[in-house]
Amino acid sequence: MFVFALYGLLAVSGALPADRVDRAVECGSQLFLTTNFGQISSHGGFNNSHNYGKNMNCIWRVQAPEGQNVELVAKDFDVEADPSCGYDYVELFDGDSVNAPSLGKFCGSVFKPISSTQRYLTLIFVTDDNQQQTGFVFFYNFTTEVIHSCLDNQFACTNGRCISTTYKCDGDDDCLDDSDEQNCPAGGGSGTNGGSGACAADEFTCPDDSCIDRDWLCDGDDDCGDGADEKVTTCRTHSPVQAACGNTDLTGTAGTIKSPNYPSNYPNDVLCIYHIIADASTTSIHFKFDNSFDVEDDDTCQYDYIKITTDDANANKHGPFCGTTAPTPFNVPGNQAFVMFKADGSTVSKGFRVDWVAHGN
Repeated sequence: MFVFALYGLLAVSGALPADRVDRAVECGSQLFLTTNFGQISSHGGFNNSHNYGKNMNCIWRVQAPEGQNVELVAKDFDVEADPSCGYDYVELFDGDSVNAPSLGKFCGSVFKPISSTQRYLTLIFVTDDNQQQTGFVFFYNFTTEVIHSCLDNQFACTNGRCISTTYKCDGDDDCLDDSDEQNCPAGGGSGTNGGSGACAADEFTCPDDSCIDRDWLCDGDDDCGDGADEKVTTCRTHSPVQAACGNTDLTGTAGTIKSPNYPSNYPNDVLCIYHIIADASTTSIHFKFDNSFDVEDDDTCQYDYIKITTDDANANKHGPFCGTTAPTPFNVPGNQAFVMFKADGSTVSKGFRVDWVAHGN
């Protein structure tokens, strides 16, 4: 019965050649998902530390209620790396089939949170017969926001596609809307950020198309003039992924966040932004810091600090905190929160540990 239903879903979508459908039984998780807060795994053997198989071609479809979008966050992601994702890859489609607009192909070890722009999201996972990695586990939930950000080495097309920055201004319409061939410097060359193509790879494009150094993101100063460079989602999207931070996408009902190397000193020049998404029934998230709190002391906490907020508007913001006195326990409303830790290039300290617990009705 399972294989029959799967075959029907794939045949309707037109996603898979007939001679590859039988491999779909190796795909993990359910294939049609309508319940909020769930997981999608690449293959059945993921939890037993088995790599995914050869010549897989899997498809999942997630349906949110009318008026909501589907958000996808990677808990684990390890798919054979290739600049064009031409071997093994995950591809997302902004609709209920593979005929919907593509949100991009993804491979390697980095996957940033992304959402559909309407109630459906379709995923396919394709592998060849060569190298197999550990695969992925995605966490999905329903949201009213639209989240779509390209990786640091990608160009964001006007139509939402993400392409390699090397394809910008190369004379070919790689975006399929020609946005990668617009605003190109005279005499050729390649822009690498935003839609203007004017900023360098180590710069950030402000909403007014002005360029600022990427090192100025989340430094406490409003360098763009409209606060865009200090938004927590901007920092999370455009700052380099730092291995020292560990897993920054957190789900469940409780957890612990520690500064890198804790209880030893944290390193210089680190930015960690943790995103907590608790169950939909959660009404608030409780935070309690360990008494061993030790973050470089400063009257204004402008050098090293930790702060906790619920969104870009800094609603329900707590912090910045620094010094050697642990913050008093507090709650933030809702089922999501961002925890940001930033350290500059000078003094380092022991750091912090904070426990969080989701509270429901």
